[in-house]
Amino acid sequence: MKSLKQLALVTAVAAAAAFNPIYASAADAAPMPAPTPKNWTAPSHKMLSQVLVDELMAKHPELMSITMHAHPPGAPADVYTMIAGSFPDRIGNQSSPGDVITLKKGVSQIESKWGTPDYQKKVSAVMPLKDASGKYIPAAMVIAFKTSPGSGMIDTDFLKPAISIRDGLQKRIGSFDTLFEPAK
Repeated sequence: MKSLKQLALVTAVAAAAAFNPIYASAADAAPMPAPTPKNWTAPSHKMLSQVLVDELMAKHPELMSITMHAHPPGAPADVYTMIAGSFPDRIGNQSSPGDVITLKKGVSQIESKWGTPDYQKKVSAVMPLKDASGKYIPAAMVIAFKTSPGSGMIDTDFLKPAISIRDGLQKRIGSFDTLFEPAK
């Protein structure tokens, strides 16, 4: 008799859980967006660009992420891709249209993420990179700063620190090709 009561109790709890939205399964969740397509495979060696990203992330706790984007040497003309980043599994992902604008035109952009779930959580600066001589190269760095709704900061408050971070790399980038060289 005790087993029958236990079975009835387990069945009742399972039935309640099945119809209670608090216990909804992951399968009931909104579908995940399609992953960004990969359009490039990084070389097997760790590149200087990845070392620079790793060092910046360790040095700047105010950052959420950093990525570098470029047209890799030898890639088809229409390939713009993430060549380094704080999420290494995303290396080789196709660059966004905003990243490509910075790569092609050398313009800086501040993205407040207005209208997205990241609004008031992060602000991204998309900056063209410079080489050691101070010349802009066809590579971009996306610097995502942590922020919060009550911080009182606006998008342009992130421009000066982004420029400082970007310019701090300049002396270590001998040329565009240096970004792809093996780390020393």
